[in-house]
Amino acid sequence: MGFNNEIQPSRPNITEILSKMRNSDYYVDRSFQRRLIWTDKQKVRLIETVLMEYPMPEIYLWEQSPDVNTGQQKFSIVDGQQRLSTLREFTSNEWPLKKSFLDPSHQEESYADKYWKDLSAEQRASIFQYNINARRIPSTVDEDEIRRIFARLNETDRSLNPQEMRHATLNGAFLNASLKVADSQEFKGLNIFTTDNIRRMGDVEFASQLLGYERKGIVSDTPTSMNDLYNDFSSEYTESEIDTKKVIKSLKFICDVFKDDNARAFFETQNYVYTLHCLLDLKPNASVDDWKAALSAFAKAYIDATDNSNPNAEIDENLADFRSGASSRTRSKGSRTQRLFGLKKWIDQRFPAFK
Repeated sequence: MGFNNEIQPSRPNITEILSKMRNSDYYVDRSFQRRLIWTDKQKVRLIETVLMEYPMPEIYLWEQSPDVNTGQQKFSIVDGQQRLSTLREFTSNEWPLKKSFLDPSHQEESYADKYWKDLSAEQRASIFQYNINARRIPSTVDEDEIRRIFARLNETDRSLNPQEMRHATLNGAFLNASLKVADSQEFKGLNIFTTDNIRRMGDVEFASQLLGYERKGIVSDTPTSMNDLYNDFSSEYTESEIDTKKVIKSLKFICDVFKDDNARAFFETQNYVYTLHCLLDLKPNASVDDWKAALSAFAKAYIDATDNSNPNAEIDENLADFRSGASSRTRSKGSRTQRLFGLKKWIDQRFPAFK
């Protein structure tokens, strides 16, 4: 019998789902799920879908083996975390159905700008009685098989970028280390990712690149190279704790350097933070104040040298290398190397503390 026959459909209503979530009978397995970063508009539109009584995409629940004493059975939410959490948040009065986020044809409806508690009894009953299409995966299906199923489900889904697919279909030490870096206060303190970047896991992918440098040095940022990292270090990553601590320490140092406004204004991009992380590895002994002075001076020199109002100005060869690396394929190995050593040589010539 094929998996399609084993994965049985059901149609629980929202009352049942919320009850099971409150009792932890339905729980989020974060090894499958993307992090919960829906926009406010996406959340409002989901509730609007329910009020319109339109169908939402089905959810997938993985049966766990029942408790042998009580018979109680739990279900891992394999796919549908964000939808179910949105329902729980709204029915807990955490946010209103903001009028501007509703479809224009519904912005004058009685539920516009209302919290759950302010809806009519009929509207709340309608939400509670709404049925969701769910697929129950039996406990006899193992985790690896579930990941293969999930990969197949999303194979033609263009809305999932490569990092989201890795998170959905892979598991292991390298992914866990990347998540730990991306969730650290030091990483967040850089403030170089938009909410949408984070929602689409751009921050986790960048954390993977920084960890990848610790294992393989500078490499090109391509889907193939990233997949190789996950394949090489997901099952066995003995240096995980060492690399994670080193990357987080480097990011804390960069955050301290970014207290200099000139350094932050110039270097606060993913490409340049990657360059600084590599440079700190080559020059680990200079102080924060030394770095502030050097990077601030470099930023001023670069801006002055590339000022288009003076086309005849000669540019320092190291600044020219940095500019070349910044303007070509910025995430190729060649461009990354060119930026790194253009910056390193420029600083070496002018700041004795770095030699």
